[in-house]
Amino acid sequence: MLTLLRQEIYKQIHGKFYIGWPIVMLLMSLIGGYFISSNKHGFSHNGFAENIFSINIEFALIAMVVFSSTIMIGDFANNTVKYLFSRQFSRLQIFISKLVTTFFMYIYLIVMSYIFTFITKIIFASSGDFGMKYILQDMFGISWFLLLLLPMVMLVSNIVKNNGVAIALGILFFFASSIINPFSMLVMKKFEILKFNPINFLNINVQFTDHTMKAMTHLSLTSMEIGIVIYALIFTAIAYVIYNHRNV
Repeated sequence: MLTLLRQEIYKQIHGKFYIGWPIVMLLMSLIGGYFISSNKHGFSHNGFAENIFSINIEFALIAMVVFSSTIMIGDFANNTVKYLFSRQFSRLQIFISKLVTTFFMYIYLIVMSYIFTFITKIIFASSGDFGMKYILQDMFGISWFLLLLLPMVMLVSNIVKNNGVAIALGILFFFASSIINPFSMLVMKKFEILKFNPINFLNINVQFTDHTMKAMTHLSLTSMEIGIVIYALIFTAIAYVIYNHRNV
């Protein structure tokens, strides 16, 4: 397993993902910091870091959707999967190593988000509170959101064998879930049992910072957390079954 993890991390280090996305995040952080600080009437030093972190975390979220869309099928697309399957590793070990690598990549992007937020605040708003309480709320909300979204994206991407198509499907799935969500809430008013549909659980990132969202989701934060864990396990298990039965 450690050998597989080293191989996966090696591939990421020699790829462009772990460098390219942080560069984009830093640029957008600095651009956002400039425009926010330029608004003299609505500018607040105390809320500055929270706004910048929100920008960074949104790009980290999109980056993770792209990453999870390709990591499972990258070996198929690059035709290196035969090498992996011909060695002593089982498909389950390979699958788990990719899940762990995805987790490491998320931690890396979160750390980068904090660093870029700190750098931007020092440049454009050195005084004022860092707003750690709200930043942590934002981070925890997004973390629970991704815990459900990424297994869903991996499941969808496991059906295809092309990196470009996988990325397109991942991004499409991400935005489609946002579009479907308002219609889902309207239907839930008539059929409350539909509050347990997975799209509704994706509202957890909003409910973490706005507790009045409970009136819309009809679920408590604890219920959403439990539901997300259950759905994440189900989607991950289905993704593995598809991965395990794919032809080389």
